[in-house]
Amino acid sequence: MKFYTFFLLNLNIIFIWFNQSSCTDLNSKQVKNLPTSTDNKVKKTEKGFIHIQLIDKPEFDGSIKAKTIGLGRQEYLSYYDDLESEIIPLKDIIDKKTVIFSTNSNQVIVRRYFNYFEFQDFLAHKGDSLVISFDRNKPVLVKYSIYKYAPQDYSVENSINNKLKESYIIAGKADDIRGTALKFFYDDPEESKNQRDRKGFEKMLYIENLENKMGEMLLPSMETLNSDTQRFLDSLSQNRLISEDVYSFYKQKYSNLLLKLKIISGTIDSTSAANEINERIKKQFFHDEYFNQCLNSFEKKYFTTKTKWVASNENKQFYYRDPKESFMFVKNSLLLSPNVKEKMLFISLNKVDIFIHDEIDYYLKLFKDVVTDKKLIEKAQEKYQKDIIATGISPKLNLLTFDKKQITIEDLLLKKKGKVLYIDFWASWCRPCIEEMKYSKNYIQTYKNKNLEILFFSLDDNFENWHKASERLEISKLENSMKIVNPEISTFIKEHKLYSIPRYMIFNKQGVLINANAPRPSNLKISKVFDDLLME
Repeated sequence: MKFYTFFLLNLNIIFIWFNQSSCTDLNSKQVKNLPTSTDNKVKKTEKGFIHIQLIDKPEFDGSIKAKTIGLGRQEYLSYYDDLESEIIPLKDIIDKKTVIFSTNSNQVIVRRYFNYFEFQDFLAHKGDSLVISFDRNKPVLVKYSIYKYAPQDYSVENSINNKLKESYIIAGKADDIRGTALKFFYDDPEESKNQRDRKGFEKMLYIENLENKMGEMLLPSMETLNSDTQRFLDSLSQNRLISEDVYSFYKQKYSNLLLKLKIISGTIDSTSAANEINERIKKQFFHDEYFNQCLNSFEKKYFTTKTKWVASNENKQFYYRDPKESFMFVKNSLLLSPNVKEKMLFISLNKVDIFIHDEIDYYLKLFKDVVTDKKLIEKAQEKYQKDIIATGISPKLNLLTFDKKQITIEDLLLKKKGKVLYIDFWASWCRPCIEEMKYSKNYIQTYKNKNLEILFFSLDDNFENWHKASERLEISKLENSMKIVNPEISTFIKEHKLYSIPRYMIFNKQGVLINANAPRPSNLKISKVFDDLLME
């Protein structure tokens, strides 16, 4: 198994296990220069961006207090675009208070967290520029948009929480059933002791059953919240205080959270749940994260629980339900409409990729054989299909540019001859790599026009993950930012034992590798290394 694939697999398992054991005045009114056009439609085929400016001092308590442990949450901002999502940890935006998301969708969900279970969702539109404070009491403002927002579009959930106390907590716990279950578990010392005594798959089976129990316990509160919220949203809409898009989004958000809890708790059977989902997909304002949660919960409740337990390694320390069996249950289901089945298969495919990455090719082929939605197939290919090396190019170290052109490292070194090259090997899932990257980027300006170039080589498994992370880190427009093609078969990587990242290499002006394990960019010694090489 590839080192970075192994990292992803174990990161997921470890997460499961350890969670068990220029300034804008935000006090001003809505920005005045909003467009007056009544045409709120954006062409869905055009790629666009959503820009978020963060102001004030970053403060965020992402922990929940349990008697035996503090569960932590890393993200401050999350972004949900159809079947895709991205998390922005607080530490990524402390220094640079700007986030840019790319999207092909007309509407997306931007979420900001206050603490573990409390968060706000905002419906944003392609092309929006938003100003967000770290202070929950200050409103989110629209700095620019081609969409015409109504007065309370960006204060809906604040208003709901002020009117319906604990709404943030109820919705937050419904959103994160696993976190809700773990808090319950850790708050009970007897339960914690019993869990330590359980063996093998029984540990995960206990958490699985506990999630069902939490769904059942939350259900009455969620039913009340949904009922009260629907009436409140109707009132806002009737008084033209919120726009039609925002109204539709929040209506389906709370309704979908309720359906999710009904599925998890077993309040409705599989046929009733499938019928409800089949109807909802026809009426959804847009495909959002909460409908995805309904699909995921349906698969887990009615299909995944029928599969066998699989040990993640020879030591049988961690267990998970077989995602391959679950995928086939979805594929062969007669309860789900074609549209629902295809969306659910996409979600199921992600679980195969996480747990059994080496077999993703086979299940991607199955997916393509049964799915008719061309855009969904294209999305799956971008996300899971391995790179294809052009005919005649040897697998030493082949690089892919953002316009999907291939180049060998030999060609690149020849092109860059006469310059010192500092290569930053990284990946979108590597947190230390991203921490170091800001130092690498600083040297681009420091040594501009001095015959030294910084190159970024990504070991991401597919183009989409690399591209999204590069846009967020603002290196997607750099000429020297590339992705390694099929790193798992690269002889260059094997020769240099490049099995962990971040890793840095230096080539001299003659294109000769002189340091295969160079100091990190945060190391103050690296500047002297560069200066000495430039004087040669």
